[in-house]
Amino acid sequence: MALNRLEREFDQARMGESPIYFLDLISFREVSNQVAEEFEVMHQSPQVLVIKGEECVYDDSHMGINFADLAQQVS
Repeated sequence: MALNRLEREFDQARMGESPIYFLDLISFREVSNQVAEEFEVMHQSPQVLVIKGEECVYDDSHMGINFADLAQQVS
């Protein structure tokens, strides 16, 4: 449901040059564990992370995920 809502709100123009990646971390738990460890975030699913440089500057999950907050973080 969170992914569907995000896809409906998504506007690439508001994301600028920021690359977007979708990772299926339920199917690839090893990658999930590495992401959680490297960026010091607790794994949740669904979850969105904003990475700037080598730091996670924003994360939210489940119904907290919304495009307006995400777009504000990358601008």
